[in-house]
Amino acid sequence: MGVAAESATCKALAEQQCVFIIALGRTGSSHLLRLLNSIDGYRLSGETDNAWIYLGRFLQWSGKDTTQRRHLGRLAAGRGGTNYSDAICHARRMMTLLHNPLPRARVFGFKEIYSDLVRRSSAHSEIFMHGVEQIRTLFPRAKFIFHWRRNTSRIAASDFWQLERQSAVARRNFERLVGRFREYAAAHPDYTYETTLEGITNKSDPRQLEGLFRFLGETLVPRLRKMAYRRGGMRDWVEETHTRKIKRTLENGSVVYDFVSYAWRPEELMRRRGGGAGDGGE
Repeated sequence: MGVAAESATCKALAEQQCVFIIALGRTGSSHLLRLLNSIDGYRLSGETDNAWIYLGRFLQWSGKDTTQRRHLGRLAAGRGGTNYSDAICHARRMMTLLHNPLPRARVFGFKEIYSDLVRRSSAHSEIFMHGVEQIRTLFPRAKFIFHWRRNTSRIAASDFWQLERQSAVARRNFERLVGRFREYAAAHPDYTYETTLEGITNKSDPRQLEGLFRFLGETLVPRLRKMAYRRGGMRDWVEETHTRKIKRTLENGSVVYDFVSYAWRPEELMRRRGGGAGDGGE
């Protein structure tokens, strides 16, 4: 491929539409992922195990000075003289091959829970600096959804975060990261949006769900709205609570309805469902 053709291809790849979900583990991000993948033309992958954080570190390092740029060129292309923009093109092409192979989706992306970085509050800035900002360098039209659960105590009590010594410490750490999410989204509303599990599944108050689809520029058709409200049980919540309407006939023959709440521990809930897997809630 000639230089001009290669440059044109690189520019075309940069114009791709992409959406990335940045979430805390055990917050229903899998439900959000399934919802978005049900939009016509969407193809969003699962977690990358923070691969793009490391790519972002590499690209940032490569752009610091001329010596490092030349070194990057020799590593990436096997020849001297390759510049930083070529390295960006190589990274853009690699990401496209992995997440949007032919036939191309209209919108591609992935979700990431950045678990090891979330556990270290000192590393939270990497999610934005080496994650969000570097992806924006590769794909300027990229959009990001910051997702969490309002009840951070439930997140901290899940098995996914059992490495934490105290759930209270984990909860404070999550709250700090959520604060960073909110600050970043407030500063960059054109390409970031905030969602919570409670918000996108709230049938009585659909504002967050409707706002999400406006942000994406997509139509919230009845099929997708119904899917958003119909989520599975979260295996790692401390407790699942369900309220049922029970018909009861009084002695005088009149009919009344009682509303009764039932609560189960996760293992009990799974037994009641016959061991079937609900939403893992990642």
